[in-house]
Amino acid sequence: MRRPSLLGVGTVVWLASELMFFSGLFAAYFTIRAHDGTPWPPTADKLDVVQSGIFTLILLASSLTCQKALLDAERGRRTSARVWLVLTILMGTAFVINQAVEWLSVPFSTSTNAFGSMFFVMTGLHGLHVILGLVALTAVLGRMAGTAGDPGELNVFQAVSYYWHFVDVVWIGLYASLFLLH
Repeated sequence: MRRPSLLGVGTVVWLASELMFFSGLFAAYFTIRAHDGTPWPPTADKLDVVQSGIFTLILLASSLTCQKALLDAERGRRTSARVWLVLTILMGTAFVINQAVEWLSVPFSTSTNAFGSMFFVMTGLHGLHVILGLVALTAVLGRMAGTAGDPGELNVFQAVSYYWHFVDVVWIGLYASLFLLH
């Protein structure tokens, strides 16, 4: 029986703390929403659900490409793994760019109302996590530059993939809460 790597176990424990962090944000969002007394989002604060939905699908698809890259790396298909990893990074980057465009185009700011404050805090912290994930994925790509991997390479890749999948799942909750629940 193959034991999980210590890095993988440590990553899962760390992601549990990240889950608590985001759970606190969701708790704050729904508590403020319940006590605000106005509809959320306020009628003037319409968000582009379709555009954000498209980029949500792109981010979720990046989990599939990340997993494909990891599977290829585990099977020794390093060239294919790098291709899928580059695609993952490009998809994640497209998501972040869309978030930046969205931030510049929404008809509210952090000081407009409680919804605006929560929107920027929640999407901003998630965006920061995506950017950190992109940095980690890029580091994995750099580590995979040679023809043969080092002994810890797959463990690192696996840990980074756990993080990437986590960030994607958190976005499902954020998208549903901020864009779909009215």
